[in-house]
Amino acid sequence: MWKYLLEKEFKQFFRDPGLPRMALAFPVLMMLVFPFAVSMEIRNINLAVVDSDRSEESVRLLEKCTSSGYFRLVSLCGSPEEAMRLMDGNKADAIVTISSGFGTETALGTGFPVGIKVNTVNGTRGSIAAQYLQNCVMMYLQDRSQHDGLPAVSQTVDISEKYYFNSLLDYKLFMIPALIVMGITMITAFLPSLNIVSEKESGTIEQMNVTPVSKSAFIICKMIPYWVIAFFVLTACLLIAWAVFGYVCRGNVLWLYLYTFLDIVVMAALGLLISNYSNNAQQAMFVIWFFAVIFILMSGIFTPVASMPDWARAITCLNPMRYYADAMRAVYLKGSTPADIWYDAAGLAAIGSVMVGWAIASYRKSL
Repeated sequence: MWKYLLEKEFKQFFRDPGLPRMALAFPVLMMLVFPFAVSMEIRNINLAVVDSDRSEESVRLLEKCTSSGYFRLVSLCGSPEEAMRLMDGNKADAIVTISSGFGTETALGTGFPVGIKVNTVNGTRGSIAAQYLQNCVMMYLQDRSQHDGLPAVSQTVDISEKYYFNSLLDYKLFMIPALIVMGITMITAFLPSLNIVSEKESGTIEQMNVTPVSKSAFIICKMIPYWVIAFFVLTACLLIAWAVFGYVCRGNVLWLYLYTFLDIVVMAALGLLISNYSNNAQQAMFVIWFFAVIFILMSGIFTPVASMPDWARAITCLNPMRYYADAMRAVYLKGSTPADIWYDAAGLAAIGSVMVGWAIASYRKSL
């Protein structure tokens, strides 16, 4: 019986001319387009400069900023008021003000009369621009101290940063696990949500209702094809990441498949659950899209869970994507094992058992 049910499900999937093509094209486009299009780097920051010193040292500082590749010098202003007008008109994102006597004070090590202003209408862009400028200033001070033998400006705070797991801060390496999580979640949630409801609309569900097939066997056989599809998507994404970007998983790849299996159980069961309660495909699509958006925004992919308020962190405990995203990044970037992230497996297993049981119970088979 199981053999014929699975054969029916796979034939039904491949009979649709669009679904196999989408399952093949989705991971390819996601891995080849999104890492470049959805850039986590901020470049072409418009920089206005007020140089009241006009010394050799001020020129060296400006060269250090503009040669970084992140800033685009738009104007050398004669006064701070002129620079502020550019910022008010959204023509400048950041302003560097160099006071008179800059060259003398830096040579003697008695001060560093430089001011930095950033436009924080876009908070992310403004904070990153400020960090870039501070890094340029620190690089200038280091070069001046090492090559010219001049005294360094006294500093009360010495900040030393060191990055682990992604030491070069390559945003594509950090994005790839998140893209895999989003891709697999979308496929394994949307396709099952259309499965039973499409059979309702076509009338084939009535033929299944008059067979002796049990509800549990029916639901489980509905889920198995999406396990195969999701494993194919995961394999394709990992191969593309290795072949195109040169990234490999630092942990055991089998752990990726284990957590993917658990996530598929949750999302496929959720899709079938929504399909059981939906009367048509439009209703099922709207409901699953509603949940998918919440899952993605509350998963920690874009905003760290630790920075959320207490009530939001409590809600994320019911979000399967939180556990899956955490596990994927931990295994892919850090080489973690299930012993390190057992709580992610426990969370997915707990939510999955509830979803599968609910999906089986909600399927009403009328003989």
